[in-house]
Amino acid sequence: MIRLGRILIRLIDGLTKLTGWIAALCLVCAALIVTEAVIVRKVLGVSTIWQIEASVFLLIFVVFVGAPFVQKNEHHLNVDLVIIHLTPRAREITLIVVSIVSCLLAAILAWYAWPMWWESVVGNEHSESLWGPPLWIPYLFLPLGMTLLFLQYIAYILDKIVKLKKGEFSEEAERFELKDIELHRTKPVSKGKTGSQR
Repeated sequence: MIRLGRILIRLIDGLTKLTGWIAALCLVCAALIVTEAVIVRKVLGVSTIWQIEASVFLLIFVVFVGAPFVQKNEHHLNVDLVIIHLTPRAREITLIVVSIVSCLLAAILAWYAWPMWWESVVGNEHSESLWGPPLWIPYLFLPLGMTLLFLQYIAYILDKIVKLKKGEFSEEAERFELKDIELHRTKPVSKGKTGSQR
C-alpha cells in the first residue's frame, strides 16, 4: 500500500512538472503571438483575426494548468503574518489545514467545471469571433487544472503529514514572499566635505 502511494505521488509530481513546462511554453507562445499581432497590424496594416483569442486561450492554460506546478514548488502567494509567529509544529499543522481547505476548493471547482466542458463538446460550441475556434478547448483548461491542483494538494498534504510525524520540519519560519529573492543592502554614502577649505 505504501509502495502504491509512492508510485502515485511520483506520477502526480511527474504530471505536474510536465504541465508546468507546457504552461511556461504557452506563456512564451502567447507573448510571441501578441508581438506578431502588433507587428502585423501596426507595421504591415493587416487586420488580425486569431491572435488575441489564441493568446487569451494560452494565458488561461497558464493560469489554471500551471497552478499545480506553482503549488508543487510552494510559490503561491501566501499571507504569513500569523504563521511566522506560531511554534514550528503549530505552523505545520496550520499549513496542512489550509492545504486541505484549498484541496477541497479545487475539487469543488473541478467537479462543477467538467460538466461545463462536456456541454461545450456535445453542443459543438464555437467562439463568435471571425476565427471561431471550438470552445471546448479553453473550457477544458479549468477542470483539467483544478483536477491536477487537487491531486498535487493530496501529494503535498501527505508529504507534510509524513514529515510532521517524523519531526522533519524547519524550526524557523520561512517568509514566503522573500523565499526566492535575495536582498542586497548597500551602505549609505556618507555626505563628506568636498573640496578644500581655505
